[in-house]
Amino acid sequence: MAAGGFVSRAFESMLKECSSKKNPDLQKAIQTYLDSPKQRNQHSSSTEPKPGDGSSTGDTQHVRKPTGLSGTITTALANAGYTLEGAEVELVLNPLRLAFETKNLKILEPALDCLHKLIAYDHLEGDPGLDGGKNVPLFTDILNMVCNCVDNSSTDSTILQVLKVLLTAVASTKFRVHGEPLLGIIRVCYNITLHSKSPITQATSKAMLTQMISILFRRMETDVVPTSSGSSDTEAASSSDQNDNGTTLGDALNWVKDTTFASIEELQKLAGGADLKGLEAALDNVVHVENGKKITRGIDLESMSLGKRDALLVLCTLCKMSKKEDTDDTKTQILSLELLQGLLEGVSHSFTKNFHLIDSVKAYLLSALLQASVSQSAVIFQYATGIFSVLLLRYRESLKGEIGVFFPLIILRSLDGSDFPVNQKMSVLRMLEKICKDPQMLVDVYVNYDCDHEAPNLFQRMVTALSKIAQVPQNADSNPVAANQTTSIKSSSLQCLVNILKSLIDWEKSKREPERNRRGDWAPEEDLARESVETKGHESTMAAAISEVVGQFNRQPVKGIENLISNKLVENAPASVAQFLRNTPNLDKAMIGDYLGQQEEFPLGVMHAYVDSVTFSGMKFDTAIREFLKGFYLPGEAQKIDRIMEKFAERYCADNPGLFKNADIAYVLAYAVIMLNTDAHDPMVWPKMSKSDFIRMNNTYNPEEHAPIELLEEIYDSIVKEEIKMRDEAAGTGKDSKQKPEGEERGHLVSILKLSLPKTMPSSDAKPQSEAIIKQIQAIIQNRAKRGIFYTAQEIELVRPMVEAVGWSLLATFSVTMEQSEDKPMVVLSMEGFSAGIHLTYALGMDTMRFAFVTSLIRFTFLHSPKEMRIKNVEALRTLFDLCDVEPDCLQDTWNAVLECVSRLEHITTTPAVAATVMHGLNQISKEAVLQALKEQAGKPAEQVFVNSEKLPSNSIVEFFTALCGVSAEELKQSPARIFSLQRAVEISYYNIARIRMVWARIWTVLANHFISAGSHADEKVAVYAIDSLRQLGMKYLEHAELTSFTFQNDILKPFVVLMRNSRSETIRSLIVDCIVQLIKSKVASIKSGWQSVFMIFTAAADDDLESIIEKAFENVEQILLERFDQVVGDCFMDCINCLIRFANNKTSHHISLKAVALLRICENRLAEVGMVAQGRIPGGALKPTNVDAEYYWFPMLAGLSDLTSDLRPEVRSCALEVLFDLVNERGRKFSTPFWESIFHRVLFPIFDHVRHAGEESLFSAGDEWLRESSIHSLQLLCNLFNTFYKEVCFMLPPLLSLLLDCAKKTDQMVVSISLSALVHLIEVGGNQFSESDWDLLLKSIRDASYTTQPLELLNELGLENPMNPSIALGDLKVHTSGEVRQFDSTDNGKISPLASLSSGNNSSTRDTNASLSQDHHQESGLQSEGVPSPSDKAQKSAEAASLQRSQTIGQRIMGNMMDNIFLRSRSAKAKSGTSDIPAPSSPPKLPEAVEPEAKDEEESPLMTTVRGKCITQLILLGAIDGIQKKYWENLNEPQKIAIMDILLSLVEFAASYNSYSNLRTRMQHIPAERPPLNLLRQELAGTCIYLDVLHKTTSGFNDNNGQLLEPKSSHDTDVSSDNNGLELAEHSYEETKLEGIAEEKLVSFCAQVLRDTSDLQSTIGETSSVDIHRVLELRSPVIVKVLKGMCFMNNKIFRNHLGVFYPLLTKLICCDQVIFISLCLYLRSPKS
Repeated sequence: MAAGGFVSRAFESMLKECSSKKNPDLQKAIQTYLDSPKQRNQHSSSTEPKPGDGSSTGDTQHVRKPTGLSGTITTALANAGYTLEGAEVELVLNPLRLAFETKNLKILEPALDCLHKLIAYDHLEGDPGLDGGKNVPLFTDILNMVCNCVDNSSTDSTILQVLKVLLTAVASTKFRVHGEPLLGIIRVCYNITLHSKSPITQATSKAMLTQMISILFRRMETDVVPTSSGSSDTEAASSSDQNDNGTTLGDALNWVKDTTFASIEELQKLAGGADLKGLEAALDNVVHVENGKKITRGIDLESMSLGKRDALLVLCTLCKMSKKEDTDDTKTQILSLELLQGLLEGVSHSFTKNFHLIDSVKAYLLSALLQASVSQSAVIFQYATGIFSVLLLRYRESLKGEIGVFFPLIILRSLDGSDFPVNQKMSVLRMLEKICKDPQMLVDVYVNYDCDHEAPNLFQRMVTALSKIAQVPQNADSNPVAANQTTSIKSSSLQCLVNILKSLIDWEKSKREPERNRRGDWAPEEDLARESVETKGHESTMAAAISEVVGQFNRQPVKGIENLISNKLVENAPASVAQFLRNTPNLDKAMIGDYLGQQEEFPLGVMHAYVDSVTFSGMKFDTAIREFLKGFYLPGEAQKIDRIMEKFAERYCADNPGLFKNADIAYVLAYAVIMLNTDAHDPMVWPKMSKSDFIRMNNTYNPEEHAPIELLEEIYDSIVKEEIKMRDEAAGTGKDSKQKPEGEERGHLVSILKLSLPKTMPSSDAKPQSEAIIKQIQAIIQNRAKRGIFYTAQEIELVRPMVEAVGWSLLATFSVTMEQSEDKPMVVLSMEGFSAGIHLTYALGMDTMRFAFVTSLIRFTFLHSPKEMRIKNVEALRTLFDLCDVEPDCLQDTWNAVLECVSRLEHITTTPAVAATVMHGLNQISKEAVLQALKEQAGKPAEQVFVNSEKLPSNSIVEFFTALCGVSAEELKQSPARIFSLQRAVEISYYNIARIRMVWARIWTVLANHFISAGSHADEKVAVYAIDSLRQLGMKYLEHAELTSFTFQNDILKPFVVLMRNSRSETIRSLIVDCIVQLIKSKVASIKSGWQSVFMIFTAAADDDLESIIEKAFENVEQILLERFDQVVGDCFMDCINCLIRFANNKTSHHISLKAVALLRICENRLAEVGMVAQGRIPGGALKPTNVDAEYYWFPMLAGLSDLTSDLRPEVRSCALEVLFDLVNERGRKFSTPFWESIFHRVLFPIFDHVRHAGEESLFSAGDEWLRESSIHSLQLLCNLFNTFYKEVCFMLPPLLSLLLDCAKKTDQMVVSISLSALVHLIEVGGNQFSESDWDLLLKSIRDASYTTQPLELLNELGLENPMNPSIALGDLKVHTSGEVRQFDSTDNGKISPLASLSSGNNSSTRDTNASLSQDHHQESGLQSEGVPSPSDKAQKSAEAASLQRSQTIGQRIMGNMMDNIFLRSRSAKAKSGTSDIPAPSSPPKLPEAVEPEAKDEEESPLMTTVRGKCITQLILLGAIDGIQKKYWENLNEPQKIAIMDILLSLVEFAASYNSYSNLRTRMQHIPAERPPLNLLRQELAGTCIYLDVLHKTTSGFNDNNGQLLEPKSSHDTDVSSDNNGLELAEHSYEETKLEGIAEEKLVSFCAQVLRDTSDLQSTIGETSSVDIHRVLELRSPVIVKVLKGMCFMNNKIFRNHLGVFYPLLTKLICCDQVIFISLCLYLRSPKS
C-alpha cells in the first residue's frame, strides 16, 4: 500500500461510519479530499513507512514539492517528512476536526490514528501555543479538540489513542507544543491518571506523562539560547545586566553572605505545630540578598528560550499541583510529587549545575516541598523525603541555605522526635540509607554546615540521632507489631551508620587513587635499547655480536650472559662479566639490577665483583649510594635488593674504615636512606618524616651500634634537598607517556621490601591537626561564600575531623547493639560497622580510636568468659579473623589482644573441661552449635592469622612477633605450661625468615629474648622444645651467606650464650652444647660472625661443673682450631682466646687446662706462620681498620696467660708462665713501644697484684710456698725480660721500680723479700745497660724506699720495754728524709748521738759485710738481742738447700736468709763467763743468746711485725747498695756516688741513733738483766761496713783484681804511696777532686763521731754500774771494732791531715775505764773480730 494512503484509508473508514444526516460536513470534507486527483503510477510507490521509522525525519529536505495542489497531496504524503503547507493543511485537518466533534467512537479512533501518523511522520509543522507561530490557531484548535475527546464515557481504547496523539505531539520536533496547549495536554494526562477506572490506563497515562515531562526537559537542555537570553552558565548569569525593578541572579547568588539559619529546635517547633506560614518565613529568611531585598520569585519568560520556557512552565505547574489540597483525595498532590521526584531525578547533570534555572523555580519547588514535608500523610511525606534526597544528592550546590532548613525539618525532626509516626520515620531512614551511600554528599554536608560557624552541625546531629535510635533498648513488654517496628527502625538506623563509614572509606580511597593513576604506567625500556642497537648497521662483526647479545640481555639477562661467555666475548669469570655490565652502553639498567640480584653462584659472584669494582673511598654515604645506583636499577624482589645492599654496606665499610663499627650500621643506614628518599619526594606520603624520626630510625639501644648523629643529620639534609633518582630520566626520552614515574618507583621499592615509614605524629597531636584542617576549610568557605558558590570538598584530610566528630558515637552504638541485641542481621551490621571503623581509623592514622574499635571487637568475642558466650560472640570472632585475613595491617598495637583470643580459642576447643563451660546453663543444641562454630574458627581462620603475617610490613610484623611472644610468655606461666603460641612463633619465623635482614634482625631481637625466657623455663620439656626450636631456626638462617664485617649470625646464636651462662640444669646445658656441635658440623662452612657466639658458648661450658660437658666442648674447640683455624679466628679471635683461657682455668680437669695452654701456643704459631699479625689481617680475609695495630691480636692471648699464672695448680701455673714469657721473648722484637707499655701494665704487672696489694696481714700462709716460689720465679723472669729487651723497654724502668719498691714498702716480710730480691737481681743482671738517667731513677727509688721503710715506730712506741712508760727518751736521732736532715732531741745531753764502733782489721770489711748479708736463714736479723749465738745457729742446712744457696745470686740469698727470720726479741743463752768468741771474717758476728727458749713462743704483736718487716727491708736495701758499689761503681757519676753515700749515712745514722749508749742503757733499765734490749745493731754494722768501703774506695782507690781496698804498707811504702797519690790527684778532674774531698770529709767525720761516742761512755761510769756499761759495750763492740779496722785502711795522707782530730779521741779511748778497755781488747783478740 502506498505510504501516503494512511490518510485516504482513514478518511474512507470514517466515511463509511458517518451518515449524511448527522455528519454532512464531515462527509463533504472527506469527499473533497478523496475527489482530489490521485498520483499516477501508484504501483511504483513505496510501502507506507511505520511510525517511528528513522526515515520520517532523515530526508525531509530532499522531498521535491509538486508544483500544484491538485493530484499532489497523496503523492506528497508518500514521502516521510513532507510538510503540508497552507491549503494542504486545511484540506487534511478539516475532516479530522469535524470527526473529533462527532464523538462517535468509530469515527473518532481512525481520526486520532490519522492525526497521530501525520504528526509522527512530520507532515505537520507549527508552534501551537506560541504567539506569532506557524499554524498556531489551527493546531491549537486541533489539540484542544483532541484533549476534549476524553471524558467520563470514553473507552480505554479512545483514551489510549488520545494519549498516543498527545505524546507524539509533545515529542515531535516540528509539531512544537508550547504554552497553554502544552499545559492542556498535561492537564488531560493528569485527569486520565487520576480518574481513569482502568489500572492499565492509569499506568499508561502516568508513564506517558512522565515521558512528556522528560522530553520537555531534555529539549530544554539541548535548546539553543539566543544571545539576548539568559545563559545557563553561572558566569553568564552572574554577568547579566541588573535592572532597577528587580533582583538579578548575581544578587541572588550572594545570599550566602548574610544567610541566617533558623535553629533546628525552632524549625522543629514550627513543623510540630503545622505552622506552614512560619516555615515559609524561615525559608524566605534564608533566601535574601546582601541589602535585604527579597529575590523576585517567578519566571522571566522573556529572557528564556522556548524550550526552557516550556520546561519551567511545566515544572511550576507540577509544583502548584503538588500544593493542591483536597480534603477527600490527595491523589493530585501525590501524583505531582511523584512526577516532581521523577523529573528531578531524570534530568541530566548539566541541569543540576544550572544555577539560573534552579533559582528561577526553586521558590515554587521549595514551597511545594515545604508543604509536603509537614503533611500528616505518610505517602506525601514519603515523596517529600524522596524529593529532598534528590535535591540533597543532585542540587545541593545551589541550595545550601534551603538544605540548611529542610535537613532539620525532614531528617532531624523525624529522627529526634520520639512521637514521630513510625512509618514517616521509616521513610526518612530509608532515604538516609540511600544518601549515606554517597560519600561526596556526606563530606559536603560536613564541610558546608558543620564547618560553618553560622550553620547547624547537620552531619554530627544526624549521626548522633541515628546512634540514639540504634541504642534504644528493646521493650520486652511491647506487642509484637511494635517490637518489629522498633527492630526495623534500629536496624535501618544502624544500616545508615554503617553506610556512613563505608562511604567515608570509599571517599578516602577515591581521593588517593587518582594520585596513583596520574603517575603513569610502566614502560619497558628494552624498546629504547633495541632501537639503539638496530640503528648501527655499520658496526664491525665484534660490535654486531655484542649488540645482538645486548638485545638478548635486555630480554633475558641470564641467557644473554651465557651467550656472551659462549661466544668468548668475555671471559668466564665474574670480574669480566661485571666489567661488561659496567662499561657496555645500551644495557637495560633494570635487567642489570635483576641479574645482579640473582642468588645463583655465578651471578652472585658477578654482583660481588661489580660492587668491588666501585670505589667509595672518601665519599659521603648518600653520595656513595647515588653513585652506586647510577649503573643499574634496584630489582623488584626484596631478597635481591637485600643481597645488593649487604654487599654495598660491606664495600663502603672496607673503603671507609673506622667510620662505622661494623657493616650492619651501614646496611641499616642504606635502607633508611631509601625510605627517607621515598618519604621526602613521594607526594602520596603524608605526613613527612622529620629529622628526629630519621635519626630515631637508625638509633639502637647501644650508642656504639649506630651511625654518628652528625652524619645522620647531614644525610637527612642532603636527601631532602636532592632526590636520589631510582630511574634514569634520560631513559624515557620520547616515551614520557610510558615511562614509570619516579614516585611510583620509590613507593614500589618500599612496598616490595615490606618496610614501614616511621610514624611522625603521635596520637596526642591528632586533635590540633584536625582543628587546623577545620579552620582551613572555614576560611575557604568564607571566601567561596562571597562569590556565592557552594563548596565541593576534595581534600582527603577532611575525613579525619569527620570521624573524630562521630567516631566515638558510632563505636558506642555498635557496642550497645552487640550487648543488647540477639538479632543476627543487627549483629552482622554491627560487625560491618566495627570492620569499617577499624579500616577507616587505620587509614587516617587515628591510633587511639582504632585501638578502641579493635579492643571492643575483641571484647565481644567473650573468649575470656566462655560461660557467657553466645552465637553473636562467634560472629565477632569471625569478623576479627576476617579482619586479620583481609587487612592485618590495621591491628598494629592490638596484636597482643588478638593473639590472646587465638590462644584462648585453642584452649577452649582443645580442653574438654573448658569447652564444657561454654554457654553454661543454656540448652544443649545452642551450646553444640556454638562449640561447632568455635571449632570451625579455630581451624583455617585462626591459622590464617599466622599465615598472613608474611604480608605484614616491617613495623607491623615486629609488633606481631612482640605480641605473640608476650602471649606465649603468659601461656608458659600457666600450670601446666602451654606452648601453643611458642609453636606458632616458631612456625611464623619460618614464614618470615625470607624478609630482608634489617627487618629480620628486629624480629629476632624479640624472638631471642622470648627463647631465652622459654629456654630457662622450670619445666625441662618446655625448655628443651625452645632450645631445639632455636637450633632449627639457627640452622635455617645459617643457610644464608654472610659477608665480612656483618654480625647478624652472632646475634642469631646469642640466645644460646645467655642460656648456657644462666641455666642451672645440667640437661639443658648439655643440650645446648649438643646443639652447637650439631650446628657446627652441618653449617661449618657458612659460619662467620657466628663463631663469636660459638666460642662464648664453649667458654661458658668451660666453667661447668659437669666434666662431660667440659670435655665435649673442649673436644670441639680443639677440633675447630686444628682443622679450621683460618676460617674461625676472624673477628672472634679474642673470644677464641678467652675460651681457651677459660678452659685452662677450669678446675675439673688439669689435663684439659694443659691442653688449652698448648692450644694457645698453637694459635700463636699459626698466626705467625701465615703472617697475619704482621700484616694486620685477620684469618679469613677480613681487613681490620688501619688504626688498629697488629698487636691487637696478641693481647688477648698474653692477658689470658697472665691470668693463668695465678692458678693454684702448679703444673698449669708453671706452664702458663713459661708460655707467656716464651711468647714475649720470641715475638718481642716485633712489638711497638705502645704495645710494650700495654704488655707491662696489663699483662706482666698484674701477675704481681697479689704481692703488690698485700695488706697488713701476711699474704703467704704456711701452705703458700708455691706462691712464694712462683712470685720469685716470675720476678726473675720479668727482670730478665727487661734486661733482654732493655733498648725497647727502657722507658718502663720507672713503673718497674715502682712495682718493686711499692712491694718493698709492705709490712709483709715475704712481699718485701721477694720484691727487693728481684731489685737486686735486676741490678746485678742489667746494671751494665743502665743509662745515667736510669741510675738516677734507681738511686732515687732506693733513697725513697730507705726513708719510707725506716722503723720509726721504734722511736715512739717500741723504744721502751715497759709499755706503761712509753714517754722515756730513746736518745738522739738524726734522720734523713727526702733530702732533709731531721733532728730528734736526746733526753740525756741534747746533742746528736755519736755512732760508736770498733775496728777489727782493715782486710775484713768487705768480707764482713758480705757475710753479714749472707748468714744462715735461721740467724736472727733486723732487731737484735745480745751478741751471743742462738741455738738455731747450730742447725745445718740440707744438701739441697746448700746447692740452691750456691746457685743463688746475692738478692736470692738475701731473700732466702731473711724469709724465715722472726722479728721478736729473741731469748738467747746467758753470756758465757769471761770471754766471747771472735767472729770469723767470713761470717757475720753472732751475738750470745740471752733469752730462754720458751720465750720464743710468745705471740708477736702487729706493730712488732711491721717493725720487723721494715728492718729486713733496710738490710736488703743495704745489700742492693753494696752490689752497686762493688760492681757498677765506675759506671756512676759523681752526684750518683754522693747520693749513695748519703743513703748509706742515713741508714747508719738511724740505726746508730737507736743503738746509742744512752738509749741502750735506758732500755736495759726496764727489762730483766738476763734479757737484751731491742737494738738495730745488725743494720748499723752492715751499713757501717758498706759505708766505710765506699768512702775508702773513693779516697784510696781499688785493687784491679778483686776491687778490695789496698793492704797497709810500710812507712817507706807509705811515703812512696803518698807521692803517687799526689800525682794522681793532680791528674784528677775537678769533679773527682771534689768527690774525694767530700768523701774525705765524710770519712773523718764518721770515724771521729764513733770514737767520740765511745770515749764519752766513761762520763756515765759514775751514774751507771760497770755491769750495765759492760753489757752496752758488749753490744756495741762490733761496730766500734769495724770503725777501728776501717781507720787502719785509711789513706795515710788523710790520716796525717786529720791526726789532730783522731789523736785526742784515740788517747781518750785508751785511757778509758779499765773494764771498757779490757772488753774492747778481748773482743779485738777474738777470732770473730
